[in-house]
Amino acid sequence: MTDTICISLGGSIISRRNGANVSYIRRLSTILKKYSRNKFIITVGGGYASRLYIKSSRPIIKNEAVLDEIAIAITRINALIVKDLLSDMDVYPNIVTDLNELRTATKNNGIVVMGGLLPGISTDSVAILACEVAGSKTLINVSKEAYIYDRPPSEKGAKKLDTVTHNRMIEIASIRDTREAGSNFVFDLVASKLAKRGNIEVRFVNDDINELSLAISGRKYNGTVVK
Repeated sequence: MTDTICISLGGSIISRRNGANVSYIRRLSTILKKYSRNKFIITVGGGYASRLYIKSSRPIIKNEAVLDEIAIAITRINALIVKDLLSDMDVYPNIVTDLNELRTATKNNGIVVMGGLLPGISTDSVAILACEVAGSKTLINVSKEAYIYDRPPSEKGAKKLDTVTHNRMIEIASIRDTREAGSNFVFDLVASKLAKRGNIEVRFVNDDINELSLAISGRKYNGTVVK
């Protein structure tokens, strides 16, 4: 049976101040080819472009749901860039925009790429929902930071955590997740609760592509695991 692995590709990795991080996506393509026996669902975040548009729009747009819709549109632009750079593989030709489409796409394609789905729901939460739809028990979260800390890492004495229970992750997220459009926390509260509901293991890695490869294969990697 082919295993499906979901990857939550943080917007901070893909969308940077100087534009799309094409070099990372090309390295990602190489890794996915290495593990072509697996199926992959990739959700892509908004990153710098999303935060820029939300920050500039907030003075005139007071509705957080509308700001979320702007962010969702940008995640889908980022997802389109990722999909196009994976086009030489067995990738679904469209950016998935709802869970029914995801069910069809995963049946017939090795790789499916998507952005956000609904206002108030981050791409981390979308990734967990994708795991549930596909019957996957593994999500790999790729962001700038590979570890969850017991307190904000900028605080003195902050300790990185190698292993975290779902309940502990929910506790941490409940303190740091503001639920504002464009907010940036390593894994949000809704996603944390959904991961517990589905008993989904979440592996956190940074932008070192070799760490992603280790996480996909189930070997020891540098980063927190939530289970």
